[in-house]
Amino acid sequence: MCAIKIHVVAKSACINCYIQSPISNFDLFITKLDTILRKLYTVTTEYVFCGNINIDYLVDSDRKSRLEAPFKTCNLTSVVNFPTHTQKHSATAIDNIFIDISKMRNYSICPIINGLSDHDAESVTLHSFNLRPPPKKCMLIRKINIQ
Repeated sequence: MCAIKIHVVAKSACINCYIQSPISNFDLFITKLDTILRKLYTVTTEYVFCGNINIDYLVDSDRKSRLEAPFKTCNLTSVVNFPTHTQKHSATAIDNIFIDISKMRNYSICPIINGLSDHDAESVTLHSFNLRPPPKKCMLIRKINIQ
């Protein structure tokens, strides 16, 4: 896993990328993911988690439910709903992006077929994501004392 955290005045964003190997210990992966989320998470930071999770999100499964549990504690939701890994006789969504859709409601997502591997890329655009500080309001008050 790798991450970048961006701080701009009173706002923060944290973008995390990870891979869960199909031959790794899944229970250990979930435990470590939960630990990372607990250490990183604050309500004032916007989060994007993305990567190859090797769990097909096009079908319901026990592994999918177990992966979603730690993300749900941080209000993060899967937004990839199309195949990301296509082979001759199968198409799966084993790469995913998780965001807080209650904070980032205005987003779009699309596949990027790159031809570099058997995985397609995903691109998420957060249209309402803004790290700029709120504009400062200046008020000029002139006290006039007439006597």
